[in-house]
Amino acid sequence: MSRFIQVLAAVVIVLGGLQWGVPRWISSKAAAVMAKSDGGVTPVVEMTAIPFWIISQGRFQDVYVDARGATVDGLKVEQTIVNWQNGQVSVSALERDALVVQKPGRMAVTVVLDGPALSAFLAREGPVTNPDVTISSGVMTIKGQVVLGGVTLPLNTQGTLSVSADKTAIVFHPTSIDGIQLPLLTDLQIFQITSLHLPVRLAIQSVTLAKDQLIVKAGTP
Repeated sequence: MSRFIQVLAAVVIVLGGLQWGVPRWISSKAAAVMAKSDGGVTPVVEMTAIPFWIISQGRFQDVYVDARGATVDGLKVEQTIVNWQNGQVSVSALERDALVVQKPGRMAVTVVLDGPALSAFLAREGPVTNPDVTISSGVMTIKGQVVLGGVTLPLNTQGTLSVSADKTAIVFHPTSIDGIQLPLLTDLQIFQITSLHLPVRLAIQSVTLAKDQLIVKAGTP
């Protein structure tokens, strides 16, 4: 009996070691793959998969990702936090350094952007040239130039933000320009969640203007 107990104890220790080590090894491999596509920043990746062998099927209970200062599709993001639960991905695709989702599960994402990142996004996507975005609590200021009737005019406007009706974009609502109250100015899209090319379709849930930061929370519909 004692021999059986010794063998059983050894098996438990080995399985326990594998349960601890395999998800961490997979997490480190995933972080290395992500670093190839986010500007060289290696994110923190933590995976929970119990029992560990479900990873061989691409399944997991939870994946947590924290990337700081990463560049996604040319947009530098101050911080991105992803919490992905009960999903499944293609193992064969992962072997080719590709991410193919087989079961979306539930995903929650927090994206933190600063003024320079939003300036770069507007310069690439928006009608404002040479934009300069600054953020304070509750208010965003956009400076730059706009072309009206073929004439380039200076722009200095303040406003608030809201989520678009389809919950995929952040919309800027100008309330004043050069200190003059003009609530009927044209709205301006300043951020699109699809620009992050996440593997699961997300809906923006909230947007907050904090000091020097724009905080976007999104999740699976």
